[in-house]
Amino acid sequence: FVFVTHDQSEALALSSTVAIFDHGKLQQAGSPQAVYERPANRFVAEFLGDINILPVKPTAAHGGVAVAMFEGRPLRADASAGKSETLAIRPEHMRLEMREPGAGNAIALRVADLTYMGAETRLHMVSGGGTPVTLSVPTATLPAAATPGAAVWAAWSEDQGFFL
Repeated sequence: FVFVTHDQSEALALSSTVAIFDHGKLQQAGSPQAVYERPANRFVAEFLGDINILPVKPTAAHGGVAVAMFEGRPLRADASAGKSETLAIRPEHMRLEMREPGAGNAIALRVADLTYMGAETRLHMVSGGGTPVTLSVPTATLPAAATPGAAVWAAWSEDQGFFL
């Protein structure tokens, strides 16, 4: 049967297949996990929960992995979506680092604000170029030094980011 809702949590929890429409036009259909984890376009990505959108400059692709530059740093992600000037990553797929990680995808940020939500805390940050980034951290593991104004890093594995 067909169930119509604008409640994204309800749609993801109750459905075996979800379909996202924009002004009557089908944007994407698939399993809840597939649509959430690999949205077909920016509309779908932003419609289903929070997402960080990083403006990037594509540089290369090798073996199914694309490399793009964000504020002078190379970032790697799945190249299946082709070349794009937008790299997307969900807040829950990023990890907070207090020092620059030795390898992998990472961007330098400054903490602007924190939102306590019980079991998790949302960090609202900004890059040196002014790009807003949100990260979710289990409250129990939040470093005490992660306060407004603190310089931090957000890191993630290349299989968690994707080009739109």
